[in-house]
Amino acid sequence: MTLFSFVLFIHVLSAIAVFVALALEGAILMRLRSAETLDQLRFPSAVFRRLGPVYGISFAGILLGGIYLADSLHLRAAWVPAALLATLLLLAVGGIVTGRRMSRIRRALREPVPPFQDLLTVAKSNSLVISYGFRAGILVGIVFLMTAMPALLPSVVALILTTIAGVFLSIRLRETAILNGHNSLSARPAASGSSRS
Repeated sequence: MTLFSFVLFIHVLSAIAVFVALALEGAILMRLRSAETLDQLRFPSAVFRRLGPVYGISFAGILLGGIYLADSLHLRAAWVPAALLATLLLLAVGGIVTGRRMSRIRRALREPVPPFQDLLTVAKSNSLVISYGFRAGILVGIVFLMTAMPALLPSVVALILTTIAGVFLSIRLRETAILNGHNSLSARPAASGSSRS
């Protein structure tokens, strides 16, 4: 095995790990939004903290491996810096938006009497959903750039479109979840009334 093939393997494996971590983050956000007790908030917030090293190592493999591969192949195409900047933007949004709010939840849960309603407001905030959709969309856009290798303008357009699509889909899924939650709550009194009769 050559150094190039080893770095390529790490690069691809890191990309797969990021998608797996992002899928786990989506499940964690769903658990947070549906929490009804403090314990139901503690578990997903603790699991989310373990995703930090996964994200860190994976993005290091993507960035360092990508730079090495691009240099080895003498790639000077416009999509390479576009993908690099998109990756850095993805990291920044994840750390500033999602990371700070999850840290706020973990800090509050360590208090003697955690404010459950305040924590639930943070857990159900639109910013977490938009951040998730933004990063998922831009990640799909980066994969598109890596496979299609377009010029600069198509690269920028592709990143913008996939990012918008990711945010739109995440918001629609949130609205669907809220609607289903309202329907289930309204069904409970009817079910209890029928059981009494």
